[in-house]
Amino acid sequence: MKAVKWIAVVLVAGYGIWTVFQWNWYLKIVPEQIGTTYPVYIGSQSDLREGCGVAIFRLDRATTQRINAEGLGFLASARHSRAWKDHYHTFEEWKPTPHPGDVEDDQSILTYQLACSGAWSYLSDPVEHAVRAPGSFYAFGPEKVIVVIPSERVAVLGWNG
Repeated sequence: MKAVKWIAVVLVAGYGIWTVFQWNWYLKIVPEQIGTTYPVYIGSQSDLREGCGVAIFRLDRATTQRINAEGLGFLASARHSRAWKDHYHTFEEWKPTPHPGDVEDDQSILTYQLACSGAWSYLSDPVEHAVRAPGSFYAFGPEKVIVVIPSERVAVLGWNG
């Protein structure tokens, strides 16, 4: 019986360590100007070379207030990841939602990544709605997109590649 308990402890500890590793890995991609408090959801699929998914982070109150007050002006300098300054971890210019291609399409700039991640509808539906309506902001990067949704107090990092 002791062996079963130790195995359970090791498995739970391993899962906890993996979760913290994922949280830190994806948070390093989010620009430092975008303050977050904790991960809401991280889900992905991958093989040896490619992967897709989303990491959803809760925005801190100060960031949410500044985005609501300053909009694109606040996000203008949020172009590089927290950890890396190379081209791959750089974002293009921020733009307001809706993304022009999403207005009349059945898919948005995050549809594939949300589906790939296995996100439940109570998480994906508000995100899908927000990218199709005014009030949020997005920026593309190589094989990724980030969407800041002040009304939901979340930043969504989606990747495909």
